[in-house]
Amino acid sequence: MRALYRIDPDGSLHQMLGEPDVQMPNGVVISPDNKKLYLIEAHPDTDRHRSILVFDLDRDGSISNQRTLIDFYPGRSGDGMCIDAEGNLYVAAGLHKERGTSETLDTRPGIHVISPDGQVLAFRETPEDTVTNCTFGGRELKTLYVTCGSYLLSIQTKIPGKASYRPSLG
Repeated sequence: MRALYRIDPDGSLHQMLGEPDVQMPNGVVISPDNKKLYLIEAHPDTDRHRSILVFDLDRDGSISNQRTLIDFYPGRSGDGMCIDAEGNLYVAAGLHKERGTSETLDTRPGIHVISPDGQVLAFRETPEDTVTNCTFGGRELKTLYVTCGSYLLSIQTKIPGKASYRPSLG
């Protein structure tokens, strides 16, 4: 079953969403203030969800108030995403060429920077298919690492990644 699960610190497992409410969940991130959960839906078939959903995240870990932040349909939805310290999403989405699914070339291939209210703030095209993932790293979390095809790219950003991306050294 395609679903979104949460594992609590005590090890208990909770299904938060499942089919038919979600069709093909993929990337997931939590806002820097821990009040929103973002989920990529990335189904390649016709008339299926290709969007980023946003939910209110309650203190107990439950979610509510589902809404669509951005819809990529009929193009390829996001594959991976990460979030910066100001709550902007960095989404790896789009195709350079069709790949035998119903996904079209309507979504530009690369990194889409999307504000918490769904506005596309910036875009950086990638040189090769298929852009698959991204994460922040580097000393100040201002390096965005992107995987696409045979490449691992690094892009300098003005805003650092969410502080929880920094590994603990303990």
